[in-house]
Amino acid sequence: MEQEKYLFSIFYVCVAMSILAGVLVHVFIPSHAAFIWQEIPGFSAIYGFVGCILIIVLSKAVGHQWLQKEEGYYEKH
Repeated sequence: MEQEKYLFSIFYVCVAMSILAGVLVHVFIPSHAAFIWQEIPGFSAIYGFVGCILIIVLSKAVGHQWLQKEEGYYEKH
């Protein structure tokens, strides 16, 4: 039990240091956008979210249209 607390404390310290390093990199190292839309704050997050939603919707549509068979399909054929 004591070892778990020690490992979790090490884990939390590592997570905090990673977050701090990420913030410091964005503050002190200027980034240059390759495209104009990359300068919009939050663009990557919104783009990723919309992409995930589209993947889910399209995969469900494909599943309903081509993969699922109606009830009694195998008895008819």
